[in-house]
Amino acid sequence: MTSFTTPSSLIRSPNLEAIGLPAARGALLAGLLVCACPVFAHGEADDVLPAEPGVVFEAVAAVRYLSADAVLPSARLAGHLLQGDAGPALRGTQLEHATVGLAARLDDTWGAQLVLGKHGSDVAHVEAAWLQARRDTDDAVWLLSAGRQQPAMGAVLGGAGHLDRFGLVPLAARMAVNGQWIDDGLQLGWRRDVGTSTWHVDAGLWRGQVFPGAAHGGVVPSLHAGWTHGPWAVNAVAARFELQGRGSAIGGTAEHSHSAPVCDAALSQVACFSGRSQLAAASWRWRGLDAQQPWPVTLTAAGWLRHETGVIESANGLADYRGSNRGGWLEALWHVRPRWELGWRGERLSASHRLNGAGASLLASETQLNTYAPSSRHTLMLGYSPTDWADIRLEAGRESVAGTRVSFAALRLVLKHATLPVGAR
Repeated sequence: MTSFTTPSSLIRSPNLEAIGLPAARGALLAGLLVCACPVFAHGEADDVLPAEPGVVFEAVAAVRYLSADAVLPSARLAGHLLQGDAGPALRGTQLEHATVGLAARLDDTWGAQLVLGKHGSDVAHVEAAWLQARRDTDDAVWLLSAGRQQPAMGAVLGGAGHLDRFGLVPLAARMAVNGQWIDDGLQLGWRRDVGTSTWHVDAGLWRGQVFPGAAHGGVVPSLHAGWTHGPWAVNAVAARFELQGRGSAIGGTAEHSHSAPVCDAALSQVACFSGRSQLAAASWRWRGLDAQQPWPVTLTAAGWLRHETGVIESANGLADYRGSNRGGWLEALWHVRPRWELGWRGERLSASHRLNGAGASLLASETQLNTYAPSSRHTLMLGYSPTDWADIRLEAGRESVAGTRVSFAALRLVLKHATLPVGAR
C-alpha cells in the first residue's frame, strides 16, 4: 500500500507587477456590445422581480481584454481536485459575460424569471428559469421558488467574479463550485424585518449534477442565513453532496468544458471520485456610504471551504481520499469621487490532500494533486463610470498557482442600467 499527502500552508504576497495594455484594443471593446442593463441576481430567486405586476426585459454584457506574460494558472487551477480540463480562456479580447432575460410578476403571489447567459466562446446556456410563489404575512415574507436558479448565498458570494467590480472569478469560488453554482431545485425562503435589521433564511433541495456534484448522486440540501443592518451585511451557506463517479480528466490535454468527463467502465483518461463533498461559505460586507456618518469606503471579506471524503479510482489504481480546500478574499473599495473608485482584492487558497491505497502516488500524479502549492492573487482596480449605464475598469495584478507566478493587466467595459418595462401598471 502506498500513500500520498500534501500539506496545507500559506505564502506571503508577491509584489504586484503590471503589464502594459495596447491602447488600440480599448476602442475595440465598445463596438462589441449593443445592449446592457441592470444585472440580474445570477438566478438567485430573491428581489429581482418587478415590484408591480408586469414584465421587465433586462440584458447586461461585459467585454474584457486581458494581457499576461503567460497563460494564467488559475484557469486550470492544478493542485485541487476539479474537472481536470484546461479551464476557461482568459487572455486576449473576449466576451467576459452576457445575459438577457425576462422577469415577470403576474400578481401579488406569482412571479417568474428566465435568463440566458454566455461566457467567451462557450455556447449560450440557461442561467435561470424559475417560478416563484410569494406570501406576505404581518411580520414576514415567504418565498417558494422552483426551477433553475442559484442557491441563495448573498450578494458577495453569489456575485463575485460575475459582472462585478473585478473581472476574474475568485480562486476560492473556482475551487469550491467551479466558478458559479447554478442548479435545478426547490428553495423556500423567509424574510423578516426586526427593528432596523433584516433576517434572511433559505432552505433548498437541489439536483446536484453540477460541480462538486456528479451525474449520479442524491438530492443536495442547502441552508443559507443572512443578516443586514444599515451598512452591515453578513451571510453564510452550507451544502452537502453525496455523489458517485465525478470525473476528472487526466493527461493534461483536456479542453475546457462545463461538463465533467464521463466515468465509464473503461476509465479511459479519467479519474473518478465517489463519496461526500461538503461546502461551507461565509461573507461580511460593510458599506461606508450607507452608514449614519457616510464614509466613502466599502470593505468585504469572504471565504469558501470544500471538504471531501471517499475514493478515487482510475485505470491504474484505487485509493481512499480525504481532501480539504480552503480559500477566501479581502476587498477594499474607495469611492474617490461620484464616478471614480479605486479597489484592491487579495486572495488566498490552500489545501491538504491525503491518498491511501494501491497506486496512491500514481493517482496523485494523474489528478495533478502532486503539483499542489498554496495559491494567491492580488489585484488593483481603477473604475470610472462615464454614464449611469457604462463602467470602464482597468485592472493590474499578479497570481501564483501551483508554483507558477504570472502578472496580468485587463481593460473591461461593462454596460448596464437600461430596462424596458412591458405591461406594468
